[in-house]
Amino acid sequence: MSEAAQRGLRLFEGKAMCSRCHAGFNFTGESYRNIGVGMAVRDPDLGPYTVTRDDPDQGAFKTPTLRDVARRGPYMHDGSEKTLEDVVAYYDRGGVKNPWLSSDMKPLRLTAQERADLVEFMKALTGRIDPEVSRPPDLPR
Repeated sequence: MSEAAQRGLRLFEGKAMCSRCHAGFNFTGESYRNIGVGMAVRDPDLGPYTVTRDDPDQGAFKTPTLRDVARRGPYMHDGSEKTLEDVVAYYDRGGVKNPWLSSDMKPLRLTAQERADLVEFMKALTGRIDPEVSRPPDLPR
């Protein structure tokens, strides 16, 4: 892993607090959280609340894995962030304030170098695709 990615890992686990939600071998806690995405519109997507009617579910969406994240843009449940740099900037701002915003969402006050290092760490989570695994099977005729 590059020096920048290693610095990004330290930020991920420390100052940026990413590992509070993106934890474990797949870098996801499998939980649902409101990070403010899509909440600045007149009729926001309320996520699972539309089914559960449980207030904490308002605007909450599942924390995705970060494995191979560099290959999976655009980002956020609504595709509103086009690049990993955009995603880090979003979190650095602390999301979009709303009554159900996760208590973990706060402005991070990262430097430009720290934002770049976090992006390099996320890019380092991209693995090699084994051609034997990714090749479609031969189907009988």
